[in-house]
Amino acid sequence: MKTILVPLIGQHDLENPLEVERLALDAGFDLARRFEAHVKVVSLIDQPPASSRKWPIWWPSGGAGELLDWIDEVSEKRRKNAVAQYNAVVSAQDPQPLQTDSPTPGFTAHFTEQIGEVVVMLGPICRLADLIVTSSADTNWMGPFSPLVEEILRDAGKPLLVVPKDGAKAIGETVAIAWDGSAASARAAAAAMPFLCKAREIIVFSCDEGGKDDPDPADMVEYLEWHGLEAGSSHVKPGDQRPGPAIIDAALERNCDLVVMGACLHSRAHRLVYGSMTEYVVDQPRIAALLVP
Repeated sequence: MKTILVPLIGQHDLENPLEVERLALDAGFDLARRFEAHVKVVSLIDQPPASSRKWPIWWPSGGAGELLDWIDEVSEKRRKNAVAQYNAVVSAQDPQPLQTDSPTPGFTAHFTEQIGEVVVMLGPICRLADLIVTSSADTNWMGPFSPLVEEILRDAGKPLLVVPKDGAKAIGETVAIAWDGSAASARAAAAAMPFLCKAREIIVFSCDEGGKDDPDPADMVEYLEWHGLEAGSSHVKPGDQRPGPAIIDAALERNCDLVVMGACLHSRAHRLVYGSMTEYVVDQPRIAALLVP
């Protein structure tokens, strides 16, 4: 793992976006230092709206000009906050990263700004990173993911590390793999190899869903053995819980600090009926999650 991307948009938590995005910055720099990698921090700034002076003369103002001025003011404040956060995190590093945007061995960092439509810019930026780091966000039943998380999962095609709201003192010391036998969970285990190779303990969790074809965690344990990695396993019986909460509860009981899992985006109707583990770990984050679409 050589390139880590931390995108900033200032929209995770409307009440206090600085504190939430600071968690992603801290985690990104910690991982870059540990893996001797490059961390790229990108402040994504929405394209300023068209000036009201360019609207047709017959268009009623109705406070629209004041609204646009407020949007410009908030956007500029967020831009300055992103720069301040980056500088604060860099100054706290020991050792200090070399600040460069050129490929250089070791712990390096770079800050940049991009202006445009955020959802359009995200995909091309994220596809050229080995890992994307962001923070969890308050969500609701109409929209289970923050716009940032949803666009990354839908369009980036790269592993996404979601940091819980209370932060994480360590990420990747004890790693849980959520194994359901699917292609997504297999991709997640493969993408997590940099973390797994440095972990002190690996535990493969599967969930008893009451069917004959429940996945056997021993299959994933054997796969890891081929890579020289030793792992334990646990087959969880969820009882009245859905698989997502049951596996996270089991992982926390074993003191895991990172869960590795395949990520799927379902329709709202599917989530209401069947639930979604991806939604659960983002919506109710209690542990850092490496999501691989």
